[in-house]
Amino acid sequence: MRFLKNFEEILASIAISITVIVVIINVFLRYGLGFVVPWSEELSVICFTWAVYFGISSCYKHKLHMGVDVILSFIPRAGQRYFRLMVSFFLLALNLLMAYLSYNYTMLSTKVTPVMGMSYFTINGVLVVCFSLMAFHTVRFIIDDLKPSDPNHPAQ
Repeated sequence: MRFLKNFEEILASIAISITVIVVIINVFLRYGLGFVVPWSEELSVICFTWAVYFGISSCYKHKLHMGVDVILSFIPRAGQRYFRLMVSFFLLALNLLMAYLSYNYTMLSTKVTPVMGMSYFTINGVLVVCFSLMAFHTVRFIIDDLKPSDPNHPAQ
């Protein structure tokens, strides 16, 4: 269960760790022994891409992305909950749209990487996974906003 709770963070950590290790080994081999591993650049770029997208999803899950709360300051406290719900429904629609477009884009991936021969389907698949995860987290946000937070203030 802990793995599922920290799914994005674990996969982003693994991907960035692979990136760092591969780059360090390749630099050592290049300057120390005079040769390079041909697939190291491709692998590090792929892992870095996956780390970035899982990091984006993780930040979204923890509500760490920047937001502009100036509009909320002008809305009465009773209406702020409804405004947050409206924003969450917009973000849900946006994330679902991006997941759908990413799926179409990924399904059209027929190219392979030059050295490793890895399909771009594998590389672009992170888009579908992460936008779907963000849509899932948005549903969680909506459910949390629909729950009454304080019995004394049902409109919060």
